[in-house]
Amino acid sequence: MTRVKISAAILGLLLLASIVSGVWVNVRCGRLISAADRVAELYEGGASGEAVAEAKALEQDWESFRIIASVLIRSDRLSEVDRICTRISYYAENGRDELVPELIELHHILEQLRDGETPKATTVM
Repeated sequence: MTRVKISAAILGLLLLASIVSGVWVNVRCGRLISAADRVAELYEGGASGEAVAEAKALEQDWESFRIIASVLIRSDRLSEVDRICTRISYYAENGRDELVPELIELHHILEQLRDGETPKATTVM
């Protein structure tokens, strides 16, 4: 009976860790998506100075997210976002036209990342 209790406790801890990590990834990806949308709005609105500041903040947010997310999510799913985030502040500083398409692509990739890490009955079973 003790083995069953220990196994149930371990299973419960794993389930709890899975739920907490899924919610954390969901919230952080949501923040990154809204930050990317904010950079695009500022850049398209002509506020390039604010767009540069927001782009640098987005890059820093991504770096802080990636440190923990690399433990929870496979690295190949994070590398594409990494590639885009490194270019965003450069594009914003130099007024490159590629900034908005990169931000749109970042938005879609982050949505896929968020949806892929959200525990659902179809993804768990």
